[in-house]
Amino acid sequence: MIDWSSNLNPTQYKAVTHRIGPLLVVAGPGTGKTRVLSYRIGHLIETGAAKPDRILAMTFTNQAAKEISERVSRLLDSEFSTECIHNGQKIPKISTFHGWALGFLKQTLGEDARLPVDEKDAGDLCQEAAKKLGLSNPKPQGLYECISKAKQHFPPRINGDEDMEALIQAYHGLLEKYGLWDYDDLLLEALRLLEHTEIKAKFYRDFPFVLVDEFQDISPAQYTLIKSMARKDGNITVIGDPNQAIYGFRGASPEFIHCFNTDFENVKTVVLDTVYRCPQVFLDAATSLIKDRSAVRLKSVRDRTPKIRIKPFEDPAAEAKWVARTIEQIVGGLSFVSLDSGTAGGNTLRSLSDIAVLFRAKALGNPVAEALSRQGIPFQRADTPDPLAQKELRSIWRLWEVLKGRTVRYHLLKLPGGKDLWNRKLPDLKPGLQGKDGPQLLSYIIDILDLDPNRPLLRALARAVKRHPHVDSLAVLLRNEADMLDINIEAVSLLSIHAAKGLEFPVVFLIGCEPGILPWKEADREEERRLFYVGLTRASEEIFLSHVKHRRLFGQMMHGGPSPFIADIPEKLLVREKAQKPKKPRRPKQKKLF
Repeated sequence: MIDWSSNLNPTQYKAVTHRIGPLLVVAGPGTGKTRVLSYRIGHLIETGAAKPDRILAMTFTNQAAKEISERVSRLLDSEFSTECIHNGQKIPKISTFHGWALGFLKQTLGEDARLPVDEKDAGDLCQEAAKKLGLSNPKPQGLYECISKAKQHFPPRINGDEDMEALIQAYHGLLEKYGLWDYDDLLLEALRLLEHTEIKAKFYRDFPFVLVDEFQDISPAQYTLIKSMARKDGNITVIGDPNQAIYGFRGASPEFIHCFNTDFENVKTVVLDTVYRCPQVFLDAATSLIKDRSAVRLKSVRDRTPKIRIKPFEDPAAEAKWVARTIEQIVGGLSFVSLDSGTAGGNTLRSLSDIAVLFRAKALGNPVAEALSRQGIPFQRADTPDPLAQKELRSIWRLWEVLKGRTVRYHLLKLPGGKDLWNRKLPDLKPGLQGKDGPQLLSYIIDILDLDPNRPLLRALARAVKRHPHVDSLAVLLRNEADMLDINIEAVSLLSIHAAKGLEFPVVFLIGCEPGILPWKEADREEERRLFYVGLTRASEEIFLSHVKHRRLFGQMMHGGPSPFIADIPEKLLVREKAQKPKKPRRPKQKKLF
């Protein structure tokens, strides 16, 4: 028997050992959310409350699902998992919402199930549908975003808009023609199936225990799906933090945490407030942004209490150069330039994987990427919401589907070289598929397309597929930007703040803390506060904030200064550093000949 109380604090223990009925766990940043979720699954199995294959846990990224799976496996392996595997028992199903939905649809519908298409292709199909309806100058992504917003609800909210209804019908006609679903359809189609009494009853039998991670990020459709997955008094566990709800543009709302208490019966609520990641200074700074919005006082167990350093700059080039030089000092110097100029060194040597540079929008990361490249500092990026928008990844994805014999007619039209070329090639390519798992198939496709496997983007894809060797759908695997990230690789991570949620780093640079950027000028201000909160709570030891006076962004010159949010942080928690004027390099005096 596992001594659960020795591995958990009292509130974590309450959540892990909850027996039956709905459970709501409110978990602040660094309070052991993933640990609690993993241990709860292990406890349900170890006590005999649930068989492994009767547990379903859902989260938002494949990275998170993989981490939870590995933690559960370690727990079970240490006690009794080996025996269970020898006896042929299955392991808990831990998946993303979209990954589970696709599997559920395939299992229930069989050959009638379609395949997912990514957001860029969905936008192109929206444009095609708009042209059929005679709409002038349609913007494909804008049309898709309107449709996707309507489909965040079940049933979709059209609000009597006849043009929108006609567009959705035309768009869905094209999806049906090619045998496709968009990402929203995966959830909506799963919901439609669960409306059938016999299918819902079978689901209840198959998965009497459901657990949901990152509950604050769910959309209205996902919340409806969760309500369909368990009875009002059922064994459903949700875990999240209303202060980290940052996906309002996808329909997410922290209000669903309150709805859960109303829609389910006799909900047990456990609040995790002991923080193991951030020093108290970082927590106090973060919660000052949402004062009077949170009744939970987070308490850190960390003794060291460094202050938050804020640095002003004239422009993004100076900011980026400072980031690169500071990273060089932190890791002890990497380039001949740093060694020659005397900038190398530092009191504590760190790994590059200990460091992250966070920003509100992808464009802000470009100057930093250039500066790191000049200094020879390895880095990886995860700041593109749709990884499949990258040209090379799209070609790989299309050939992946074609070689698997799925939606061939659709993808052949879009592969480089056209359908005639690939129709000639396919008979010679298909025999090479025999017995290949995900990584082998990916390597085979990269070779067919004559791509360089050492390109950073393809290396990131290879790592993602290696983590999930039995992957079936690349569109689902690459649904989120964070899934292209490898937190163990020896490189600095350049991330959007959205992609960084759920991750932690000893050292964090949060750049671009300026009006119009953080908070973003067109976004909901309360959600932007929560976004800043997320950024401040990613660091475990050091955090640097920076802002510039002048920045050109999307063709417009912005005149910045510090974000108004910084004014909400008590001065005693901050160290404001002065901008340094760039020093002119000293030219060596030429020796006189006489």
